Amino acid sequence: MEEITLDTPVNEILRHYPEAVKLLSSFGLDTCCGGAEPLKEAARQAGQEPAQVLQALLGFLEAQK
Repeated sequence: MEEITLDTPVNEILRHYPEAVKLLSSFGLDTCCGGAEPLKEAARQAGQEPAQVLQALLGFLEAQK
């Protein structure tokens, strides 16, 4: 998969990294029906700071290696 950015759709992230569903859900992101939204938009809709969500996601994925 290409680099994950704030423009990567949530469903694209989860297709490649299904283990990230708990993390994204813990931030309140819609990981089901709204999965077509870019990460930054999903984070905003959940009342989260997009950069913080991205940083947490990248750290989580790095720790999974």
